[in-house]
Amino acid sequence: MKSEWRVSSNPVGGEMLYGVYRLYDVQKIDHSGNWECKGYYDAKADAQMEAERLNREEAGHEAE
Repeated sequence: MKSEWRVSSNPVGGEMLYGVYRLYDVQKIDHSGNWECKGYYDAKADAQMEAERLNREEAGHEAE
């Protein structure tokens, strides 16, 4: 079972990048080999908005 979409932070070249990801399998540990990644953002707020949008979108599909 996959997890909800989340935001990670990763320092790269003196800048912080924010990734939108979820776990492929919530029964396994949280590491990059267990991640489905949707993209990276320069601003944490942008990454958080995308994670929230994806979670809302999937919640809508589950309701159908």
